[in-house]
Amino acid sequence: MESAYETLFFKLITRKHHKGSISISSISERLSTIHSAYFEQLYQTCTRLYKQDIGKDAKSIIRFDSTIVALSARLLNTGYQLKGGNAENHRQLKFTIGYADIPEIVHFYTGQAHTSENLALKETIIEQSKNDVASIKVFDRGITARNTYDMFTDNGIKFISRISVASKHDKVKPYQTSKELPIGTATLKITSDDWCQLYGDKGKKAKHLVRRIEAIILADNELIVFITNSEDLTSTEVTELYKSRWDIEVFFKFIKQLLNFKHLVNRSENGIKVVLYVTMIAAILLLAYKKVNHLNGYKIPKQKFANELGTEMLKQLILLCGGTQNV
Repeated sequence: MESAYETLFFKLITRKHHKGSISISSISERLSTIHSAYFEQLYQTCTRLYKQDIGKDAKSIIRFDSTIVALSARLLNTGYQLKGGNAENHRQLKFTIGYADIPEIVHFYTGQAHTSENLALKETIIEQSKNDVASIKVFDRGITARNTYDMFTDNGIKFISRISVASKHDKVKPYQTSKELPIGTATLKITSDDWCQLYGDKGKKAKHLVRRIEAIILADNELIVFITNSEDLTSTEVTELYKSRWDIEVFFKFIKQLLNFKHLVNRSENGIKVVLYVTMIAAILLLAYKKVNHLNGYKIPKQKFANELGTEMLKQLILLCGGTQNV
C-alpha cells in the first residue's frame, strides 16, 4: 500500500488530499481494521440499484446454494472444523448465496452448527423472503428437514428442490388428472406428478402436502425426484426451473477463478467480510456490464470491463491535469 500510495499516478488523482505518507503498509493489515459494515451497505445498495435492471427470469426464481473455503487451522482462527482424517487440521468457512442473475443476498457462516445446509440454507432463504416472498426458491438437496418444508409453506414461500428416490411418502392424489403421462422434455421423461405426504424423522409425517415429480434422465435412465409446493407450475416448468439452478454453480466458479475469491488476502473475520462484499460488488458491476453490452461468458467481459475502467480513470486524470474532454 505504501508503494502504491507513493506512485505519481496516485498522487495526481488525490493531490488535494495527499498527505505524503501512510501508517498502514499492507492491504491485509488494513482489512483487519477497516469497517466491514461500510462495505456491506455498499453491497446492499448495489443489489437495490441493479436488481430490477439485470433480472430476466420470467418466473421470478432465486437460486440458493453454499460454497466452502477451507484453510489450514494454523492460518485461520475463525470457522468450523470437520471431524476425521486430515479435516481436523483445517477450518472451513461457508458462504451461502441467493442468486437471481445477481447475488441478491449473501451470508457468511463460521459456526459449527452451520455445517448443516438444513440450517445455513434455511436461514438465508427466510432472510431473503422477508423482502421478497413472491419469488420461487430453488435449491439442491441440502435441505432435508420436513419441518423446514412445512415452515416455507406456512409462510407462503414457494420452493423447488430434489429429494432421495427412496424417501418414504404416501401418495394422496394426482396433480394433473387430465394430462397424460409420461411427458417428454429434451433431457427427461416425466413419469408421475402427485401430491404426497412425506415422512420425516422417527416416522413423523409432514404437515403439508408437496408435489413429488418422478422423472427418468434420458442420458442414463437414472430416476430423479423433484419436489415443490407450487400449485401453479406444470411438471415440465418445475424440472426446467430446477435445471436453471446450475447458474449459481457457474457463478461460484466465476468468483473463485476470475475474482480470486478462494484466496483470502486477510484471514480475520472482519477482513474476510470486507473481501466478500467487495467481491460481490465487483460481480454485480461486471454482470451489469455484460448485460448492457450483450456479452456472454465471464473471462472476456472481465478483461473488457477492466480496460474500459482504466481508460475512464485515465480520462479523469487528464482532466485533473488541465486537459480537455476531447483529448
